[in-house]
Amino acid sequence: MIGRDGRRSGRLRPGGFGGWRPAVREVRTGRPVLAVLAVLSAVLTVATLLWPPVFDRLATREVARRLAAAQAAGPLLRASSSVNPPVNEKGGLAVPQFGTLDKDLTVVGEEMRQSSSGELARSLVRVSGWAQSAGMELSGDGVPRPHGNPGMVSLVYAQDAADRVRWVAGRAPGLPADPAAAPVELGLSAASLEKFGLKVGQRVHFAGRTGGTDAVVVGEFEPLDGSDDLWRELPLLNSPMDSQDQPSVYIRYGQAMVSAAGLEAMEARGSQSLDATWAFWTAEQPWGTAGTAAGAAELSRGARGFGEVMATAACGGVVSDVFPCHAGARTMRPPHLNQQLSVLMDGFAVQRARTVALQSFALAGLLAVGVSTAVAAARLGARRREAALALQRARGAGEPALAAVRLLEAVPAAVAGLSAGWAVSVRWADGRPLGPWWPALLAAALVACAPAVAVWWEGRAVRRAGRAPVRRRGLKRALGLSARLVAEGAVLVLAVVGVLQLRLRGAAPAGSETDPQLALVPVVLGLAAVVVVLRVYPVPLRLVTRWARRGRGTVALVGLAQAGRRSGAAATALLVLVPALACAVFGALVSGTVREGRVEAAHWRTGGDAVVLGPAQRALPVEELAGVPGVAGVLPVRGGQAVLTSDEDGTRVRGVGLVGVDPAGLARYEPGSPLAAALAAPELAEPLGQGAELPALADRATAERFPDGSFDVDAGTAKFRARIVGVLPDGSAADRAIGPVVGDVGTAGGLLVFGGPGAERLPKQSGQRSAAVLFADPGRPGSAAGAARIDADRLKSVVAASDATAGAGGGGAAGGAISRGAPVEIRYLDGQLRDAEGDGLVAALETAFRASAALGLLLGLVAVVLELLLGSVERGRMLAYLRTLGLGGRAAAGVRLVQLLPVVVAAVVGGTLLGLALPWLLGPALELRVFTRGPGAPAFAPDWAGIAVAALGLLVLIPCAAALEGVAGRGRVPRVLRLGEGAQ
Repeated sequence: MIGRDGRRSGRLRPGGFGGWRPAVREVRTGRPVLAVLAVLSAVLTVATLLWPPVFDRLATREVARRLAAAQAAGPLLRASSSVNPPVNEKGGLAVPQFGTLDKDLTVVGEEMRQSSSGELARSLVRVSGWAQSAGMELSGDGVPRPHGNPGMVSLVYAQDAADRVRWVAGRAPGLPADPAAAPVELGLSAASLEKFGLKVGQRVHFAGRTGGTDAVVVGEFEPLDGSDDLWRELPLLNSPMDSQDQPSVYIRYGQAMVSAAGLEAMEARGSQSLDATWAFWTAEQPWGTAGTAAGAAELSRGARGFGEVMATAACGGVVSDVFPCHAGARTMRPPHLNQQLSVLMDGFAVQRARTVALQSFALAGLLAVGVSTAVAAARLGARRREAALALQRARGAGEPALAAVRLLEAVPAAVAGLSAGWAVSVRWADGRPLGPWWPALLAAALVACAPAVAVWWEGRAVRRAGRAPVRRRGLKRALGLSARLVAEGAVLVLAVVGVLQLRLRGAAPAGSETDPQLALVPVVLGLAAVVVVLRVYPVPLRLVTRWARRGRGTVALVGLAQAGRRSGAAATALLVLVPALACAVFGALVSGTVREGRVEAAHWRTGGDAVVLGPAQRALPVEELAGVPGVAGVLPVRGGQAVLTSDEDGTRVRGVGLVGVDPAGLARYEPGSPLAAALAAPELAEPLGQGAELPALADRATAERFPDGSFDVDAGTAKFRARIVGVLPDGSAADRAIGPVVGDVGTAGGLLVFGGPGAERLPKQSGQRSAAVLFADPGRPGSAAGAARIDADRLKSVVAASDATAGAGGGGAAGGAISRGAPVEIRYLDGQLRDAEGDGLVAALETAFRASAALGLLLGLVAVVLELLLGSVERGRMLAYLRTLGLGGRAAAGVRLVQLLPVVVAAVVGGTLLGLALPWLLGPALELRVFTRGPGAPAFAPDWAGIAVAALGLLVLIPCAAALEGVAGRGRVPRVLRLGEGAQ
């Protein structure tokens, strides 16, 4: 201020903070604390901004893995059409236009591929086409007739076959010498030559409904890679197959490779149309965005709408079966799309949403721990300035002004940390979009406000200490309320309300990726756990201190006494350590539960050591399967799905699973099965008359809902009557006889299980699948070792020659599907277990919790060191007093360790109990079944090894924190007292 004499007065303006120059000088003394705040702001910013791009990258890798695994069964997008031969101006067949078929297939395929947009356009990496003639009877001199009937062979031209084969004899098919009459040149595999009794150079004749042609075998080929997608799509090209078309009538089907000119010659010789197919192969690039929620949804939408888009691109503005589409020199019908990509991506999107929701819990816990560490640093800064702040208060500085100065000091540090974190995030994001800014800004704002709040809180304590005790009356005296009790009560009430709201709400709505409630409620529960631990903490500490007094040693007694004197100061350390350990324990519990649940689901979906799934309308070769080396038993199971109409009130129940199984076989292969015992009821074994109701056991909910238990069952192509005669035992849905046939279709509407005559009468429902469960060791659960003993090649050949694969057409299925499009699948338990272990989303979830736990424990170490430095002067003077009296250096170090031990033990106990209790507290909001795909919610199975590692990591903080505090406090604390000094 300027005085009357014109000179600057040293007096302070009431309520001021002493001027800017003293404030700048104070900044120098608080540089270590400001550095800690800047580092915390940078770490939290990096964690917040890099969280989405890092896990989006991991999710993108999982999309790529799933696409590759799914396309091992065939392309997820396949277009098909019939192509008509070229015609002249008068409508007659044109002279063979050699060289046009390949071009037409390429042009149409590229037109359809390029019609896609968005994420689908980036995922469609390749399109390949092939065309084939209708099957024709094979005859000629010396050509045998397998099973007494001529073989049926179709001529195939595949665009990408030339680079997939090696010609072991002869040459590749080429252009016929005479387009009008010369034999069409053929290439056959070694298996085809053997099974059809042909050899290179032999002439044959083909005859079909639209005419015939002579042909000559010019070459023998073998695949370069037998697992190549070409042979999955055209398996008969590599190996013919016998099929039973009628009772006791077997026909051998096969395919022969020709050049494009071969099919063009067939068009000129009367072939009215060719069947054309385009396979679109998808792959997710490392820079793709299908791993994000928006990208997965866009890819799914694009796949669902691709059929209409590609038809418009191929046919122009008018898409109609009446008007043919132009395909270069030819015409074709509008292409039809068969796609499974949208189903795959929809399932991925659901799992991805749950992953993000759980990962947000780990991120929220990490942010809470970081802000708590900032509070510990701010308390240390306020303590180091205690004398200066007291002098400023004595000179008239107000608390708002003092807090404002601390805020002005901390804001540049927080902004610097925010900027540094943003720069690091941009560098490491690798071009992917960063996470939302508001969590980073909120964390930086809280970090910046921590010093101001610490100064205000200290000033409040100083004011309260200088006041005379106020005598409370009335309600205040009766309740004995204080600010601490009000704050603790508010935290506990918020925790209870949050838990109740989450349990009533259940899992987040379908399609929602973010779940703020699931992220924030555990944080509030962490604060509530700290409140409880702080209230309970002094009680066992006093008991242990009393025990230490009975001993002769001084280390334990002094250390515990110091811990008891500073029990209130342990709040900051517990505020960091308890949530950090709870997050680590909860992550280990989720990880263990998901992994164990996926293993159980793999056993459930397989049933035994392996399972063969085939169309319900075709019988599986049970007897032949039983003779496969390594197979000791086969359990047939029939599956289906239907709509029930109740006789009681006409209620219709959709999506009811139907299962038919032999009780005796189930009891033989699965001894002690509750389902087998229940199916042995006399009501299920009674003979059934024509049109009689089929007796069944129902799940408990369905049986209680319909006491009369008689229904009209609509199974699509078949209808029958069913009657509930009993209730399935609890847990029957998890029986291994149920999983293979209902694991994919689900039992949302309920479950009916038929046994005895009822199982035999169960209709063969079109569109559903039956199973043959294979056991290497009947009476024992399936195992990876048992699955490895089964001869996979022999099993595949048995299934290939069975009726289940005959005439099904279409693409293969995982595990060795036999004919293109046949809904036949072979599952091996060891393969299912490998898939369970290799899920990228589960690995990303584990990575999130492990990273959060590691950073949380590291910040816990910082918080403990800051808390030790907060009382280092008093503790140092006390140790100096004891060392003056003769205490050794090792004993002094032991006192430091013992003083930390109660806080760390309290954090280990409180954090572990909270982490283990979180699943029970969250209840149905913690939905993990989307990861396991099992019969129900997986049972909680903590990863005890991970929990032990987290707890041991926290215990390791004791010597680390003591050592760091000793180094940081060296020079400020006397080793011994000088004459006239006291311990306090």
